[in-house]
Amino acid sequence: MTTESTAPSRVFRTEGGTNHGAIGLGIDPRLTGAETKGTYSLFEYVVPPGLGGPPTHIHSREDELFTCVEGRVTVELDGVEHVLAPGDSPLMPRGDPHVFYNPFDVQTRVIAVVSPPGLENYYRELSELAPGRDMKLVAEVMTRYGLALR
Repeated sequence: MTTESTAPSRVFRTEGGTNHGAIGLGIDPRLTGAETKGTYSLFEYVVPPGLGGPPTHIHSREDELFTCVEGRVTVELDGVEHVLAPGDSPLMPRGDPHVFYNPFDVQTRVIAVVSPPGLENYYRELSELAPGRDMKLVAEVMTRYGLALR
C-alpha cells in the first residue's frame, strides 16, 4: 500500500511562528493549504485576557475544530455558551453561527484545524488592514472569503 503525506514532517514550537494578528488576536498559521496539498489549515490563536474576540460570524466554506491548550476561552455555538478548559474541543461546522472570547484574566491559546484550507489568506488580508476595528473594512474582507456577520 502506498501512502502520500499531505504535509512535511516538522515540530511546531510555541514561540517563533508567523503572527498574522488581527482584531486583537495573535494568529499563527502553522500549516497552510499549500503545505497540506489542499486538505486543511492549522492555526494557533493567542487570545489576550479580556479580549472580546471576533463578532458572531458564520463560515460558508470551512469547518473548524478548536482545542484549548492554555487558559480558558468562552465559545458560543448557535447561541449556547461553553467555557473551554485545556483539552476541550468544540466542532464548529460551516453554517453554524459562533464566536469566541476570553473574559478571563489569563492568556488563552487555541489550536484550530480548518477544512478545507484558505482561512490563512483571510487572516493575512485582515492583518494588512489598518489597526483598529473598522468593522466595515473587516466585513468586506469577510465577504470575499465566504464569512458573514450574524
